[in-house]
Amino acid sequence: MQPQTSYRLRMILPIVRACVIGLLFWSCSSSPQDQTEVSYSCATPPADLATCSADADCATVAMGCYCGAQPVNGVARKYATAAQSCENTAAGACTLGCANDQGGVTQDGTKVAAGTRTAAHCDLSGATGVCKSFVPPPGGGSGDPQPTGW
Repeated sequence: MQPQTSYRLRMILPIVRACVIGLLFWSCSSSPQDQTEVSYSCATPPADLATCSADADCATVAMGCYCGAQPVNGVARKYATAAQSCENTAAGACTLGCANDQGGVTQDGTKVAAGTRTAAHCDLSGATGVCKSFVPPPGGGSGDPQPTGW
């Protein structure tokens, strides 16, 4: 009986291993909401670019081609990576011919020095929530990493 049991195990183990590996790949391929692929065109950004329902839905993007202080805008977190990539490309090809400041300006009108931490919150004062950038208080508040356009 011993040889027959060993034979069955040798036949079943590869199937079990394949199932375990398949489950691992399946579980690893599920990604969080802000990491999912979204459709984004630099030429025509989506209509819901800054739409939100909570602060956690928002991130900041530094505008790439600008005159004066660089605008830092709030955008929906799901679009942040694609939008910043477009802005970085625009910055590399910018030919406006005007003076650029070293700092930026958030949507609440605060002028900031380069390297200053900025954040975005969901402004729910209108019919739909809109992501807007601001400068969080020192040592507190939620913040985004420094926009890469600086």
